Amino acid sequence: MKILMTGSTGYVGSHLLPLLIHRGHEVLALVRPGSLNQPATVGAIMFEIPDDQEILRDEVHRFNPQICLHLASHLTSADDFDNLEKLLSANIQFTCRILDVLKDLSLKLFINTGTFAEYYCGNEELDPAYLYAATKSAARSFVRYYASAYHFKAATVVPYTIYGGTVEQKKIIDLIFESLGATTEVDLTPGEQVLDFIHIRDVVEFYGLLIDEYESVVDDTNFYLGTGHGHTLRQLTEIMQDMTGQRANIKWGGRPYRERDTFYSVANISLQYRMWKWKPLISLRDGLLKYLNEREYAA
Repeated sequence: MKILMTGSTGYVGSHLLPLLIHRGHEVLALVRPGSLNQPATVGAIMFEIPDDQEILRDEVHRFNPQICLHLASHLTSADDFDNLEKLLSANIQFTCRILDVLKDLSLKLFINTGTFAEYYCGNEELDPAYLYAATKSAARSFVRYYASAYHFKAATVVPYTIYGGTVEQKKIIDLIFESLGATTEVDLTPGEQVLDFIHIRDVVEFYGLLIDEYESVVDDTNFYLGTGHGHTLRQLTEIMQDMTGQRANIKWGGRPYRERDTFYSVANISLQYRMWKWKPLISLRDGLLKYLNEREYAA
């Protein structure tokens, strides 16, 4: 399969690209200018995104992908104007650039990537919890337009709380990990948010399955990608304390909740189970053991 991929140097993309190459797919990976100095995945075609739309169009048309895997985004919890420009540029304008170069090709499936923060109330009704999520929801309208106007299928994968592997930007699990046995207290919210923690390995395996089974995907489908089980941050901390024998030095309530914090974000994974009998293979405890072993910290 010939796959056009964005976000290959990001968290999910950097774990997914080697898997796609290993499975025999041809991948044209679009990367930000300056990203080619990072270690490249052997077998992938890495192409720096030019400012000129026609140069981008020519490169993509030469490759002629059957599937587009769109992972690239700007992620931030900030709502300031500087980040607004970055959010609009990365999450909406760049999405439209990719859709524009694909519109005249015989694309089979456009795989968009959303976020669980698009569902403030924890159900399947779009109600973005913060600005980043709002731009992801807005981008869906453009994906829907292009898919309808130019006759290709589109689906959105909505990952929940991913952990494990290597990551540049710290996540909540990293803050909890750093608090284990720490001498300095870490300020966190009261910690009653219920989140669905899914290991990065299960995430990339699902994307791989979606690509393999693209013919059975119905247009305009949302796949909620989690485990289907929720844990509060306090429960997660208790499990990590039990596994390491170390006390987490956390001041619960040291930070306030955000204005629109999501308090129940657990994926409904019934659709992919009905379609392909898919469910995550890595339990939370097994995933945390992998996480701790990667950091040489398991008891």
